Amino acid sequence: MRLFILTCIASLWSMTALPAEELTTHCHVEFGPINRVSIHAEDAKLAIYSGAAEDSVECLLLTHGRRDVVTNALALIRTGVRIIAPEREAYALQKAKDYWTAFPKNQFHDYAQQTTKILSDPIDVSQWVKNGDTFSWHGIDLQVMETPGYTRGSVTYVAQLDGQRIAFTGDLIYGDGKILDLYSFQDAIPSAQVRGYHGYAARLADLVTSLRRVAAAKPDLIVPARGPIIRTPQQAIEKLTQRAQKLYRNYLSTNALHWYFKEERMRLCGERVLGPGADIELMPYSQHEKTPAWVFENSTSRLLISDSGHGFLLDCGYQRVIDAIQDLIDKGIVKQVDGIFVTHYHDDHTDQVQTAAEKFKCPVYATPEYADLLEHPAAYHLPAMTANPIQNIQRVADGHKMKWHELDLTFHFFPGQTYFHGAVFARKQDERPIFFVGDAFAPSGIDDYCLLNRNLVSENSGYLLCLKKLRDIKEPFWIVNEHIQHVFAFTVKEMDYIERRYRERIAILEELFPWDDPNYGIDEQWAVCYPRTVSIADGETTTIEVRLLNHSPITRTFRVKPRLPNGARLTSSVEPVTLKSGGSGSASFTFKVQSGVGSHLVTADIESDGMHFQSWVDALVTVRE
Repeated sequence: MRLFILTCIASLWSMTALPAEELTTHCHVEFGPINRVSIHAEDAKLAIYSGAAEDSVECLLLTHGRRDVVTNALALIRTGVRIIAPEREAYALQKAKDYWTAFPKNQFHDYAQQTTKILSDPIDVSQWVKNGDTFSWHGIDLQVMETPGYTRGSVTYVAQLDGQRIAFTGDLIYGDGKILDLYSFQDAIPSAQVRGYHGYAARLADLVTSLRRVAAAKPDLIVPARGPIIRTPQQAIEKLTQRAQKLYRNYLSTNALHWYFKEERMRLCGERVLGPGADIELMPYSQHEKTPAWVFENSTSRLLISDSGHGFLLDCGYQRVIDAIQDLIDKGIVKQVDGIFVTHYHDDHTDQVQTAAEKFKCPVYATPEYADLLEHPAAYHLPAMTANPIQNIQRVADGHKMKWHELDLTFHFFPGQTYFHGAVFARKQDERPIFFVGDAFAPSGIDDYCLLNRNLVSENSGYLLCLKKLRDIKEPFWIVNEHIQHVFAFTVKEMDYIERRYRERIAILEELFPWDDPNYGIDEQWAVCYPRTVSIADGETTTIEVRLLNHSPITRTFRVKPRLPNGARLTSSVEPVTLKSGGSGSASFTFKVQSGVGSHLVTADIESDGMHFQSWVDALVTVRE
């Protein structure tokens, strides 16, 4: 089945479009990376999603404002065509300049978790529409339905054409009950006091509501922005609704937020997607006890204290941690801090690491997988990221052992809460050992509530790897999450439960996405620019890498096509990149910028067999005065 799906998508999204289809006498669809819909009436043309500049289109309908869709219509837009777009997408279509002007600051401490697939320049929209609006074009009536989900303000247009009721749904649904990705659904849940960072796929609630709204309109056909025509709409809608609800129910069952936010708030989250009074399963809390005296707790940091009074610090997000340790030193409880290990990049664990290293004159350690992120945060854009670089990090490989006074420390790459994550296993004589896992686990399950953190579902990465590391410890041990003022432990039965539920989720994701591996649907940064921001003088040359991770079970060749701002020109060719399954690599391009002082967006298309994404990745080039 997976191979069949991939073959279909490969033919659909290859550079050579499928033959166009006359859907009705007055409706023509040309398939491609973005479908082009043309409605004909009285020698005039109305386009939906996209259209060719030479087609003499009178009006263009947009269902949402994402760059990877709207880019395909830019040539048509530049002809001055009349544009109709959803009012709730104005932030993406009209405020693009504001977004990118603020990005060098807003890329840090980002808790909203919305896509950066924003246009470089605003679009002049002729008419804004909202739910319930109707308008007529050459005698054809079109109804507007707000159908948020994939974006916050998406709409669906419904038209009666030659006896067929057709819904143009944008990216609300793909094929036979699928969606393109899950990370685009991350959002806040105000009713449960959950901000965007913690709102795992929160807009699945909007998706379910929107699907029901479309179903109630009883379309004969659905024509999406991407993918095949949906000829059995009610069946596809029901499949997607069930899959979305099944996924969210599974997520709740092992959700760490059950510990932090408690049952009532989790039920509020669940009922939004599953319905009032829905059966919601939450993992009971595991055994948890008071933290041993040799571990000093403060905020999201832990200080290991040896019998000799030396300290080894895990993370430092706040000045109050430094002050508390200095107080211990002043009181003679601690003599000095010998080192700092950073478990992951989040600002509440890293904001004051450099300050602490300078204060206590000690080295900083991290695993190689995320050391560069800590040293050069401006090169990245990830959730809750610190703006403060950490200098001269000493890289400790996965499994590296350190004898520190009477403690034996083993460092681990531990891609749990985020891919860029480590952990340290500490063994102290005559004490139960402790696995300090950053923010990866809680007594109620796993901390995977932010999809933009990159929680991969591969066998040898993500939480499956973390669970394997827990299982490999063949003795009783405690776990420490630095947000929790306890130590806790999982039984074998509890680990079995977490892993079983997680594998069930992977199976749901495989059904939910059209890709040959579900990681493409949860990992936005399988393709990403490095660096994400760069500052140069006008007339200088710079190089951007597009870093690629092949999640597919097959070898893939990726082709990258840069899209440069006005006044910039490529000075190098961009070679295709062939990667084995699970392999990573990069395609680099060098260009000279003569675009004037200000911020300029660079994007790139990514193409591989069965995958074609326009203006998919981005980097912001700031030209200094």
